[in-house]
Amino acid sequence: MINKVGVRKAALALASMHPADRRWMLAHMPPAWRPPLSALISEAQTHVSIDPELLQAALADEHERLEHDLPTPDILIVLLDRLASHWVARVLVAVVPDHAEIYLATCDKNRGEAIRREMMRLPNPFPASLAHAMACYLGEAGHALRSAGAAP
Repeated sequence: MINKVGVRKAALALASMHPADRRWMLAHMPPAWRPPLSALISEAQTHVSIDPELLQAALADEHERLEHDLPTPDILIVLLDRLASHWVARVLVAVVPDHAEIYLATCDKNRGEAIRREMMRLPNPFPASLAHAMACYLGEAGHALRSAGAAP
């Protein structure tokens, strides 16, 4: 028996592939799976153009969608102070945009200006995978800082 959710996810993934890759994948699947997948692939292709970011979100497991345990502002400031300005800009834009002005107010003038310039150059929307990785880093680094007792 075919899992209906699994078939829909597979169809979305296959619909986003190059036609040659999709044909190869379908040819290597069990014959019983091909008709339901082909119908769903065709449907997906006629209704939407598939955005890679949206596709990734749709195919993600539920545990990947959970919010990250981000550090408190005082610990966040300590962690950001340890990063180069171009990485601080990325973290502020992608992970903690609500804290950008708070952090920038704590910086010296040159560092703050460098971070602001870099923030203006970053893509919008920011790559979701990189944002996720940075959020994981912040959560883990914040936890390590609290555990070590090095928090302010």
